[in-house]
Amino acid sequence: DMVAFLPVTGAGQVASAKVHPVVVFNICDSFVRRAETQTRVIGTLLGHVNPDGSVEVKNAYAVPHNEQNGQVFVDVEFHRAMADLAKKVNPAEVVVGWYSTGNGVVPTDALIHEFYNHECKNPVHVTLDTQFTDGQKLMRAWVGRSVAIGAAAIEGAKAAAAAAVAAPEGAKDDTDAKEKQEGSRPNSEASKRGLPVAAASAATHFQEIGLVNNFDAAERIGVSLLSNQNTENLATHSQGLESTIRKLGEMLDSTALYVQNVVAGKTPGNAEVGRFLADALASVPRLTREQFEKVFGDAIQDVLLVMYLANVTKMQLMLAEKLQTASLLV
Repeated sequence: DMVAFLPVTGAGQVASAKVHPVVVFNICDSFVRRAETQTRVIGTLLGHVNPDGSVEVKNAYAVPHNEQNGQVFVDVEFHRAMADLAKKVNPAEVVVGWYSTGNGVVPTDALIHEFYNHECKNPVHVTLDTQFTDGQKLMRAWVGRSVAIGAAAIEGAKAAAAAAVAAPEGAKDDTDAKEKQEGSRPNSEASKRGLPVAAASAATHFQEIGLVNNFDAAERIGVSLLSNQNTENLATHSQGLESTIRKLGEMLDSTALYVQNVVAGKTPGNAEVGRFLADALASVPRLTREQFEKVFGDAIQDVLLVMYLANVTKMQLMLAEKLQTASLLV
């Protein structure tokens, strides 16, 4: 069998994977936006490796690909351009593996995993079951190891993989001519490099590892809100502002009561709390009621103006898209 559930041990091996919610959202978004002819999507995982051997996946982006006749064509140039852009934005996040949609691994995953072996050390393969086949195993993580029989087979497999990833520049013209004969379009399939199937004596042995969803405070609040089925009861902007002001009033009342009890000797004072309250009061500008209402009203007007300009821009883009579509039909 291609898949085996064995414990992962040894120096340099990935012990587990921690996936942030934004990665799940990116995978689902790429699956929804896929072409009608595609049954699944793949992409690159970004993050870092922790000292304990676990991989923390913080971001992801989709990579165009095509699968046919047991071969996989991956847009390598697109992947590397996106990786360079991500590195400029956040140098701490590097390529740690790749993802695909589906229930577990499939035979063609060995070819893609071999490619990512040249992009990073010990890549992690994360699968997301978008069909909800098993509710208990919607997201799973895997690591792969190349298995070959004999030293000659190992060298042959490595040479084939290296040739698939880094083709000589001198063969670019021949490749372009061949793609034109096959009817490929410029900047689409012509820029995709095929990953051929390795020799029969070489394969990839996948092992499943532990996977947990890692949330920080802000992400946990967003996920809990999205997981609530009563989405129709979401508060409007005015209701949210009213709730925030009400909570602020309750906090002020509680603070005032605490100060009164300390002054009356009913509650022992705390110097750290006193310094914190003094800093908080010092940061509040001294404004009269009329001045505060004017500043607050001006801020509201600025927000409304930005919302209006955003809606106008959105309508202009929609109108331009409609006109472009109409011109194409003519």
